[in-house]
Amino acid sequence: MRGRRRRRRTPHKTAVSGIEQAKAAALRLLRYRARSERELLARLQEKGLEDAVAQQVVERLKEVGLVDDRQMAEWVVQSALTDTHPHSRFEVRYKLRRLGIPDELAEEALAVWTDEVEQEMAERYLRRRLATTSQPSPEDILRAFRAAKQRGFALVALRTALRSLMDPSFGDLPPVDEEE
Repeated sequence: MRGRRRRRRTPHKTAVSGIEQAKAAALRLLRYRARSERELLARLQEKGLEDAVAQQVVERLKEVGLVDDRQMAEWVVQSALTDTHPHSRFEVRYKLRRLGIPDELAEEALAVWTDEVEQEMAERYLRRRLATTSQPSPEDILRAFRAAKQRGFALVALRTALRSLMDPSFGDLPPVDEEE
């Protein structure tokens, strides 16, 4: 048979223990991106590793600093702050929760997300939404407002952002449903 030769697998002289397998799998997962404690534990369990072994490996990785939920939460918040696409505080909180970051650590990391930051993000979002039209109509503004509201921007931040973006020729803000 021509072409590629298959390499035969040779049995290891010593069987690899469950902890070594779990450690190798965890390091392989961490090579791609940082992961939260809960996320890494779930991925190791998905791979069929015993819960106690997976927990032991995750604890050891926490001790050496390869798994750090606080640092991960801060990284997610900073990434959202510097991203070219504006995010709402709600979106970032949701992402942290999805990653398995405990609520206390998420709130600590979100402490830098002030009302002014939320307003700036809302303004950036509205600018992006309205950038395609040279002279946005009240309907365009209302549509952008509703889209931003659906993305989780605070109503107060949105209204302030709209006021700062409004051209005096538009007159008053369009009527919006103010339920949040």
